[in-house]
Amino acid sequence: MAKQGMLSSLCPRKYQVFISFRGEDVRTSFISHLRSALSRDNIKAYMDDHNLQKGDELWPSLCQAIQDSELAIVVFSEHYAASKWCLNELVEILHCRKSQGLAVIPVFYEVDPSHIRKYDGTCGEAISKYETYFGDKDNESIQKWKAALAEAAHISGWDSHSREYKNDSQLIEKIVVDVSEKLSQGTPFKLKVEDFVQIEKHCGEVKLLLSKNQDQLQKNVHVIGIWGMGGIGKTTIAKALFSQLFPQYDAVCFLPNVREESRRIGLTSLRHKLLSDLLKEGHHERRLSNKKVLIVLDDVDSFDQLDELCEPCNYVGPDSKVIITTRNRHLLRGRVDDRHVYEVKTWSFAESLELFSLHAFNERRPKKGYEDLSNRAVNCARGVPLALKVLGSNLYSRSIKFWDGELSKLENYRNDSIQDVLQVSYDGLHDLEKKIFLDIAFFFKGEHKDDVIRILDACDFYATSGIEVLEDKALVTLSNSGMIQMHDLIQEMGLNIVRGGSEDPRNRSRLRDIEEVSDVLENKNGSDLIEGIKLDLSSIEDLHLNADTFDRMTNLRILRLYVPSGKRSGNVHHSGVLSKLSSKLRYLEWNGCRLKSLPKSFCGKMLVEICMPHSHVTELWQGVQDLANLVRIDLSECKHLKNVPDLSKASKLKWVNLSGCESLCDIHPSVFSLDTLETSTLDGCKNVKSLKSEKHLRSLKEISVIGCTSLKEFWVSSDSIKGLDLSSTGIEMLDSSIGRLTKLRSLNVEGLRHGNLPNELFSLKCLRELRICNCRLAIDKEKLHVLFDGSRSLRVLHLKDCCNLSELPENIWGLSKLHELRLDGSRVKTLPTTIKHLKRLNTLSLKNCRMLESLPKLPPNVLEFIATNCRSLRTVSISTLADFALRTGKGIIVSLQNCSNLLESPSLHCIMEDAHLATKSIVLKNMFLKELFRGTNTRIDNYDYVKRQFKYQTTPYSLVIVDLPSSKSDFVGFVRNDSNSDFVC
Repeated sequence: MAKQGMLSSLCPRKYQVFISFRGEDVRTSFISHLRSALSRDNIKAYMDDHNLQKGDELWPSLCQAIQDSELAIVVFSEHYAASKWCLNELVEILHCRKSQGLAVIPVFYEVDPSHIRKYDGTCGEAISKYETYFGDKDNESIQKWKAALAEAAHISGWDSHSREYKNDSQLIEKIVVDVSEKLSQGTPFKLKVEDFVQIEKHCGEVKLLLSKNQDQLQKNVHVIGIWGMGGIGKTTIAKALFSQLFPQYDAVCFLPNVREESRRIGLTSLRHKLLSDLLKEGHHERRLSNKKVLIVLDDVDSFDQLDELCEPCNYVGPDSKVIITTRNRHLLRGRVDDRHVYEVKTWSFAESLELFSLHAFNERRPKKGYEDLSNRAVNCARGVPLALKVLGSNLYSRSIKFWDGELSKLENYRNDSIQDVLQVSYDGLHDLEKKIFLDIAFFFKGEHKDDVIRILDACDFYATSGIEVLEDKALVTLSNSGMIQMHDLIQEMGLNIVRGGSEDPRNRSRLRDIEEVSDVLENKNGSDLIEGIKLDLSSIEDLHLNADTFDRMTNLRILRLYVPSGKRSGNVHHSGVLSKLSSKLRYLEWNGCRLKSLPKSFCGKMLVEICMPHSHVTELWQGVQDLANLVRIDLSECKHLKNVPDLSKASKLKWVNLSGCESLCDIHPSVFSLDTLETSTLDGCKNVKSLKSEKHLRSLKEISVIGCTSLKEFWVSSDSIKGLDLSSTGIEMLDSSIGRLTKLRSLNVEGLRHGNLPNELFSLKCLRELRICNCRLAIDKEKLHVLFDGSRSLRVLHLKDCCNLSELPENIWGLSKLHELRLDGSRVKTLPTTIKHLKRLNTLSLKNCRMLESLPKLPPNVLEFIATNCRSLRTVSISTLADFALRTGKGIIVSLQNCSNLLESPSLHCIMEDAHLATKSIVLKNMFLKELFRGTNTRIDNYDYVKRQFKYQTTPYSLVIVDLPSSKSDFVGFVRNDSNSDFVC
């Protein structure tokens, strides 16, 4: 039975939002409406709304309310700083931001943010009064208030003076959306009650190390190590720290299980994940420049891992932090000063008793009558948290007699091994639960729970309930994303249990040791006792397999011969023929298999997954097989595969990947007649000419045919498809079946030659992204008028290189949600004046529109405007863009490269003036300028060439004075050196 009470709690906060405000300014107006809006979105907010005289007796409860909140909204109004109570609230809020990761959203209501930041206006008057009144008596409080005001004013927030919203209602709507998004992100790790035993002490000591001035591993980076034996709690401390600190950083990444993951997916993939988490999109390390970064590398065990994963730290901004957890103190020497290594020691008896009791009783102290037994149990665990958790979970809700028996076994056979303590929990499992545990330890650690359950259920293991039992006994845990996790000490215990069954690998149920597996496979030493094999092919040099290698393994359920991502397989020698393969196989993974096909005698009735990427198969088998359990097929990059078998009896098939199968010409029609099919990937199948389904499907959500250059016919429809990419195919015409994709959100087509846009396309109400490229269709104004009327949900619209597109209709104003419009290479001469109403438009691209002569007033929130090579363009204004930069402080991108007619146009002077004002505004606001203005005349990407054109050159950090040509404008321009973050002016 699953545990109830504290252990299952995720420790929710009492309030979602705390609102700090000056009541006399905004209580009955702005705050009243804000609170109502939050309530409508079911967001629980605390606000001190009692019209009582505030006294010291209320302060502790108010502090507690702040500490019990997930997020704080600070509403700065005209007289906010005139309230000492508000200022003390602000100090406490920012303290919680640092100490426990409280998210903070400042709102500047009818007050200039710079007045808060610089103590100007009414804010400055209030500070001056305090300084006059208190003098030196309470100078410390005044300094805290000033520091808090400055810090809060630098946090990204909302300004009521912004032109993005016309009234308070719109502003409040934006704030509520922001709050909802931040609350939905939550903390990265949900820690249970037992995780908080002693965690404040550990985190406090580590944060003390982080705050000290220390030697730096790389420029701008503070590095500390957390060191201790396995199971001692290093990862829990790192997770708690990360959850507290992450809101204070621009970019964060927690890489768990580096030791194991580097072996499973490779260091290259781990580094890719690190950069992906930090940069979100685009992986160029230099984009980390000036970003304050927090990185946690958990369970590092080699210098290669440190070198590879710490290298991006060369590019991060000041005050970045790297936390490394490891069992190997030697790894930290030379990289982290000994003074900055935190050693996690075994727990004291009192600490251990509390943690044990939480698992054994759901209470912080032993139950009456169990005191002496609990003391015995704590002594057996020897101060190791993992052992305390597992032992306590195993004894939970058991009788005194059971406790005494289990503890007596441990006490009578003690060899100072934590493994013995852990195995007590395993010994108490039922037979099927033991099988599930061992399969996870050998084959499925780190896999998704649903995938594991599907495979093990096919083995009749009743995995759902079995995994719940393993969770209750603390033998496995589930990550937030549903991945099954198992501590490596527990995994090692499982491996040792199987190894202990026999000294001869041939007589064991499961194998994964490289030497043992190689010996069994090469020397045909298998037996009917072997149920599963796992081998990392990148870890072997040579492996010789024979036709009869698997003949004796008649009970083989799981075969995993895999290559981690980013690694290369060793040399596997095989004749290409296999005489026999167990018909009891549930999971078949064989990367780079040299078989031409599976054995003729093979029966796939039990198969749940076939995973054979980069294999030499030309076909899997001939004829029709009963595939009642088959869910997934991965034959990606099988260059020799010529056909896909009849899958009409695969009644559970959901996922098919045939990408990169270049020899594949025909796909059996049964594949697209399965109502269970959800995902089909066919990218790069260059010889597939036709895809047809015999009926309208119900479950198919994703189908990808990018790069199927011979594909001419596409007749697949489904109620569930949300994305369809037909780019780089041979499809020349969209037919009416497109209208049956009623849930389609994204459509990408390229190279259409015949017909016109089908009328059925205009009825797709859910369409959010439409990309049409390199098309010769007659896309006239009338067709687009119908499209714009019917597709009001469009966010992205590309009509690129559509040579017959010459005009857009006036009803484009109706695309109120559009944020990206690209008309590159079209024949438009101007844009409708109504385009100015597209207030959400951020990107407008008109590259190579050689007929473009003029542009009307642009929308007010455009961040990127590209009109390169528009040689006929004479009239354009970026005043609305400059105005946006002035009011928001955000950088904008404008490119007018090779617009030669602008050189003679009056527009040029206005463009330069607007750019000057925007640049000056952003610099004065101390914003980091990533990119503002890309050349009003010509942009040259070759920096070395640009540098040679300068008459005056010098070494870094020295001064050069140059004579600039005269100009009507104070601003002449600038050149940016993209090789670093500096500007050459």
